[in-house]
Amino acid sequence: MNLYIVSTMSDSGKTTIVSALLRILSRRGLRVAPFKAQNMSLNSYPSIEGGEIALAQAMQAYVAGLMPSVHYNPVLVKPMSIDRAEYIILGKPRAQLTFNDYLNDGVIRRLAINAIRSSMRKLRDEFDLVIGEGAGSAYEPNLVSRDLANFRPAEWLDAGVFVVLDIDRGGSFIQGLGLIKSLPPRWRRLVKGFIINKFRGDEKLLSTAIKWLEEKTGKPVLGVLPYVDGLWLWPEDSMNLGPIGNGPLNIALIAYPYISNFNDVYPLILEDDVTVRIVRDPRELGEPHLIILPGSKNVVASLDWMRRTGMDKALARVRGSVVFLGICGGFQAMGRLLSDPYGVEAEAPGNYHGLGFVGINTIYGVSKVVSLSRAVGLRDGLEGMEIRGYEIHRGVPQYVDDEPLIMIRERNGKATKQLDGVLREGEFIVGVTLHDALGDPNFRSFVLNMARELAGLPRRNSSVSSSIELLLSQVDKLASIIEDKLNIDLMVYGN
Repeated sequence: MNLYIVSTMSDSGKTTIVSALLRILSRRGLRVAPFKAQNMSLNSYPSIEGGEIALAQAMQAYVAGLMPSVHYNPVLVKPMSIDRAEYIILGKPRAQLTFNDYLNDGVIRRLAINAIRSSMRKLRDEFDLVIGEGAGSAYEPNLVSRDLANFRPAEWLDAGVFVVLDIDRGGSFIQGLGLIKSLPPRWRRLVKGFIINKFRGDEKLLSTAIKWLEEKTGKPVLGVLPYVDGLWLWPEDSMNLGPIGNGPLNIALIAYPYISNFNDVYPLILEDDVTVRIVRDPRELGEPHLIILPGSKNVVASLDWMRRTGMDKALARVRGSVVFLGICGGFQAMGRLLSDPYGVEAEAPGNYHGLGFVGINTIYGVSKVVSLSRAVGLRDGLEGMEIRGYEIHRGVPQYVDDEPLIMIRERNGKATKQLDGVLREGEFIVGVTLHDALGDPNFRSFVLNMARELAGLPRRNSSVSSSIELLLSQVDKLASIIEDKLNIDLMVYGN
């Protein structure tokens, strides 16, 4: 039986539970695949087909021993402003629409539905078991007739549905009952049971409530999972953004609007001498040793926020006394000019000013680069070293009076030559387009040792672990907990 994990709210732990199940069942010898029909996220990742999927489904692919594929997340929605988003179907950008337009655009809706159903058929043919994941609340009366993320795809997949109840935020038992009572009969029959998640304390305290829920709904509780803290899994959205470490090397991550792929900093948990702070206000900046400007889905809007809040002035004040690292959109923001002739980045065509920290202009084209990439270092400290990462961008750097830091030599297995990045040694400024560059030990050592020297700390070699190796070690910890607490055989085999 295929499985579909849904919930009564966002951030209840669906993604982590699916990840653990994939890990456990793949280790038992089953061919298992993740699936999320439609995901809304600014954190994305390249697929083996050269398309773009949600970062969470890429993570789930890796933990199942697979390479990321567009079929694991056929529809990706990337917000660009308060009411507008980019709709990516089977890995390719198809439209930039308001949510209301998306709901009412028959052409895009048909493309989305066809993509979801064709991906389901492919996965059912190729795998023993598909584990689907819902989105947000599984049943909302204002959205249910057009929902493409929860019970409708679960029905198409012929999957057993399991409802995750987040007990840490309260009201979970009544939410479970309310969901079952709200569902139409055909979807109510799909529900096979509940999973209680994020419990702190003695499970015996829940026995009366569990019995009540089972009697009221006729559905069993498959397990009570404990609250697990300190795990670093790839995030779905900015709700997962939090500080890292407690070391002497002070690192500030600037959390502007439309921040994307901030998991770029997660490999820093491998370094026991760092502290990463999340900075959302210029008054919080302080005197860090390293400032990271992460990716952004809308660099122009992020720059506008920096100017409105005074963050640009705060950054300018410390320029030359701290190390700056800009990654993808953050690298573009550090440049002089962002030229968007088609309005694909800023919604309106035009030229926009960056922070002016480096002599780079960024030109946005209509086509998007989405690739797993390899590069080689060109400057002292990185010269000749291979750096791995991934690219998701429309902007191409144009060099005015700075020199490139790296040469991208391979995209999705195909040879290329693309100059990228920047290094201003005298001002301690580094920029690259490559996401997950900090997941590469060579690049991580290069940047952190610049900051350590500035901070008067000893240089050191970074851990040789990659970001994916780190991810797998984290999922293994989670899987060992969940396997002990959850009746997986009942979920999969019905006994």
